[in-house]
Amino acid sequence: MKTFNIKYFVMLAFLGISTLVWAQDVDEIVSKHMEAHGGCEAWEKIQSMEVKARFTAFSEEDDFYAIKTNDGKYYSKLQLGQFEVIEAFDGCKGWTIDPWHDFTFPRDLNKNEVNVFKQKAEFFTPFYKYKEKGSTVSYKGTEKLDGMEMYVLELTRADGKSETWYLNTETFLEYKCVSPWVDFSVGVPAESYFDDFQEVNGLVLPFFIERTFWQRDRITLIEEINFNVEVPCHLFPMPRSEAMDKLAFLEGEWDVAVAVWTRRGRWYPRDTSTSCISFKATNLLQENITYDNGYAMPKVINYTYNEHANAYQVFLYNGFSSDMNLYEGGFTDSTFSVYKTRLVSDSIQSPNYVKIQLSDMSDDAFIMEIQRSSDQGKTWRPGQKLTYSRME
Repeated sequence: MKTFNIKYFVMLAFLGISTLVWAQDVDEIVSKHMEAHGGCEAWEKIQSMEVKARFTAFSEEDDFYAIKTNDGKYYSKLQLGQFEVIEAFDGCKGWTIDPWHDFTFPRDLNKNEVNVFKQKAEFFTPFYKYKEKGSTVSYKGTEKLDGMEMYVLELTRADGKSETWYLNTETFLEYKCVSPWVDFSVGVPAESYFDDFQEVNGLVLPFFIERTFWQRDRITLIEEINFNVEVPCHLFPMPRSEAMDKLAFLEGEWDVAVAVWTRRGRWYPRDTSTSCISFKATNLLQENITYDNGYAMPKVINYTYNEHANAYQVFLYNGFSSDMNLYEGGFTDSTFSVYKTRLVSDSIQSPNYVKIQLSDMSDDAFIMEIQRSSDQGKTWRPGQKLTYSRME
């Protein structure tokens, strides 16, 4: 029994020493890796990095442009075959305009793409301040690649995604990386290779990067790197469509005067209220308003644009009657008009046509009129008029 205990504690001691030695190896390797890139002290002074390069894909070479920031933001514009691709990432989420997906509008990144953009956003390798980012690194020993001895490090990010890095034992610079990647938004493994290291303002970076995944081969030949460039804030939020930009003047807080059309043929003041209109998504404007029209009328109005229908769509929820109405239309001359096509809750088209029209539109005011027609839109009669004035 005593013999077993001695062996047991010897084994634990050996494992403890091995773990300590490996931890020391990791810290030493990462430290020398950072020194090879110019040192942590020098990199701490870098707030942003601009990259100008030539990018080869589908056997065609074209311009590549990217901006990275020290807090994980990333923006790039590149030519992928016949299409221009735009990418943006704010450190947590991002978007892309990639016509290869048959989309001409920006779309959100999926989970696989978010992981890839975290890799793209790194200034060089992810070992810089990796502990602060929640990553862990383990030492896997050495291995020979292309006749060269490599340290093998496995980096696991805070989200659980792992990458294997091969660092040259003589230069301590990265030579290869195996990591999760994407091909047309589908997760795939990729191998990246780094070469042609050059010094820029005392910092060392690879000017040649080749990435292979499935049948793909991508090559980036960097021509110019600039540090601490001004980074425009507008690059990272998902851009609105051109159609929704025309309605952007609606955004804000408004004083609203409500009037109704009387049988005597004139507008009668009914109530005053306030309204808040804001973008709830890139291409979704939402208004919340409640006013008195005999009864309290809480309404939620959503404005969007349907590219396939080539029309603006307005969804109006009436909290009093719990009706949801869909309107479609667009701009004509100096007005914006949408028409009710059906009641979502009804299977039969309502014979009573309804129109919502915005007029006298400016940055500080506009008028909304709700009109009705009983002859299929040939003539319209006034119903309600809401006059909006921007709050100071």
